[in-house]
Amino acid sequence: MRTIVPAMFRLWKLALLALLGLSLAAAPACKKSEASTLPKLSTVGAFWLTDQAGRSFSEQNLDGKVWVAAFMFTRCPTICPEMMRRMRYLQEQAAARDLPLHFLSFSVDPENDTPEVLRKFAAQYQVDTRSWSFLTGDNAVIRAAAEQGFKIGVSGTPQPGAQHMGITHGTHLVLLDGARTIRGYYQSSEPDKLQQLLADAAALVP
Repeated sequence: MRTIVPAMFRLWKLALLALLGLSLAAAPACKKSEASTLPKLSTVGAFWLTDQAGRSFSEQNLDGKVWVAAFMFTRCPTICPEMMRRMRYLQEQAAARDLPLHFLSFSVDPENDTPEVLRKFAAQYQVDTRSWSFLTGDNAVIRAAAEQGFKIGVSGTPQPGAQHMGITHGTHLVLLDGARTIRGYYQSSEPDKLQQLLADAAALVP
């Protein structure tokens, strides 16, 4: 009995180690499988803009990173404030989960939304600008990026007093992988879509 019990114990120990090894090996494979199920919708092309700190920002800043992009403007009287709150929630959740997720907000009212205005706007919503960039610049470049790159509609011109300030834009959040490929659209007004976005983003992180 003295020799059999230790032998059985060693067998159980080896079996547990084998199972643990299998589970650890399966985790990356499972994650890779989840990422492969996300569609590859289109790839964002070139653009040159300026961030809230006055620095140049182009599509190359996206390389190798998982990003969430959206379109907004600081004078927006309707949907943008709620979009900002929901994106801040995503940023907080990503930080809590140690998920390296970056955020990108394009202003569709660039004549008003200078870098200084965007800095104050970011401070107002208490966002972490280390992982969130607010972009402004040439209106034509922004519209082209929205419609041709991110496939988000933008229309109208600023008209103080008009409904929506005279500007309408899509309210979906766009998830991109490290190759600047769009992997999903998520309606910002639906809480369950935000949870899905976080899960999909986690699957895309290397």
